[in-house]
Amino acid sequence: MKENKVTRKELYDLVWDQPINKIAKKLKIEQQRLKEICGENKIPLPTRGYWSKVRFNKEVGKTQLPKTENSNAQISLNPDIKTRKFRTDYHKRAFELEQRKDLKFKVPGRIVTYHPMVRGTKKLLENIDDSKEKFKFWQVAQEHDILPIHTDLVLRSRAFRFMDTFIRIVEGMGHKMTFEYNRCHVEMFGQMTEINLRQKVHRVREKDESGWSRESWEKSNKLEFQAGPPFNQKSWIDKKTMRLEQYLPEIIAWIEKDCKYWHELRAKQTIAENKRLLEEQKLEAIKEAKELEQAKVNQLFTDAENWNKALVVERYISEMEKQAILENQMNPNTGDYLAWAKEVINRLNPLNDRNWSKQ
Repeated sequence: MKENKVTRKELYDLVWDQPINKIAKKLKIEQQRLKEICGENKIPLPTRGYWSKVRFNKEVGKTQLPKTENSNAQISLNPDIKTRKFRTDYHKRAFELEQRKDLKFKVPGRIVTYHPMVRGTKKLLENIDDSKEKFKFWQVAQEHDILPIHTDLVLRSRAFRFMDTFIRIVEGMGHKMTFEYNRCHVEMFGQMTEINLRQKVHRVREKDESGWSRESWEKSNKLEFQAGPPFNQKSWIDKKTMRLEQYLPEIIAWIEKDCKYWHELRAKQTIAENKRLLEEQKLEAIKEAKELEQAKVNQLFTDAENWNKALVVERYISEMEKQAILENQMNPNTGDYLAWAKEVINRLNPLNDRNWSKQ
């Protein structure tokens, strides 16, 4: 692309010689960007009504070009993204997307073959219109994947063409449309943003003769596109100077931004959750180690007490056996009792347990 460069004086003469929209069209640069370039270089522009006065040969005043340090510097008039100023990052992203040749943002005036999703929705909406039972959109959405197109017949063809272009752009970027809980979403980076295309309606309040007011809804001829959950919903609507179709790059960029936000947020939440679980596991391991240590200490005291009891009982049984022999009182009952007592001593004495040395 040949680079368009002019001096500050040349650009000043240019914008005062003809309307800025004609200059922008001739130089293939956006009108708003041309205004920004003039503002950045302190080049005054004609005020509103200037060209009307010129057309009717009325007297007009011309603002003089103020002096600057770099009056002879060359000014680039190419729509370069590096020098362009944007309101937000997603407006910058919208400009980048619009420059991609593989994405067709221009909504055609006529479509011969619709995208399968649009084709299926078209048929379902026709069934709703023709149904004798007066089916509602939400009833059909419970059983079928239907795109959220809420318009009358006058705007429906335009809505189909808009949605067809929208879907093809989403898929061209490697993303997809998905349906969940009877609602339509754009899925990017594993996250979903709900969308809705509707005919704008206005609330009208009327008062009757008694002074009571009532509300009704009046349809307009404007299309409105909504994206995002109710608590963070963004909407674009037809304006006098800009139709909804012209917002497509901005709409796609906003949805991409929204999905990226939730993707990054949930990634951070996952990292934080994994860190929390790891800390819990460490604390649980420390707790288990302390409990095991306490259990070993308790067992040590229990074994010591049992060993002491075993020694006391062993001495007692030994003396009992000696006395029985001396007094010639050994009989089967005494023998059984002494044998049983020795078994108790054997079980009670922890030193007789061969596993104690492995603890």
